[in-house]
Amino acid sequence: MDSYGEIQSNNFNLGLIRTRGNLKVSPNIYHNTKLLLKLYNKVLWRINNSFEEIEADSISFSGKKLDELIENLTDTEEFISEAKLESRLQSIADSKSIINLIEKALMMLKSYPENGERYYSIIYKIYISAYPYCENEILEYLCCSRATYYREKRNAINLLGTILWGYLFPNFIKELKSLELIQD
Repeated sequence: MDSYGEIQSNNFNLGLIRTRGNLKVSPNIYHNTKLLLKLYNKVLWRINNSFEEIEADSISFSGKKLDELIENLTDTEEFISEAKLESRLQSIADSKSIINLIEKALMMLKSYPENGERYYSIIYKIYISAYPYCENEILEYLCCSRATYYREKRNAINLLGTILWGYLFPNFIKELKSLELIQD
């Protein structure tokens, strides 16, 4: 059985559409992946600020750093709600899991045999870098026409999306199910 059939039989939709015997990437894959990439730096910023905010709260309320606070949570219960701290830490952990999936997908994209490094560079320079390239800088870097740039950008996002939504995310869901963290 091919990988598409395996994923379909496991109730996961790879995001591929079968047309006349060919597989074509679903428009949703492209759209969802592009949206996720646009949020990447904002999520990283949020994670960093959340850690700093929790650390500051911890020091101001208890005089202890976060790692000390977690070890002695019962001592500081009167200052910081355990439920509030747990909720904030869970939110950070969830965001970090998403970031890790994206980073793993990017590494897989980079190692893809056909244009993987070029596609990785395009995605990285547009969405991931702390200082994203503007369109003219990308065109100069790639030494290509605008049309080629847009075609390669679309191919890069589609391939990253297929890796992310069709391979990594279904495996992540399987892991969560095996750990009984989520139910069908």
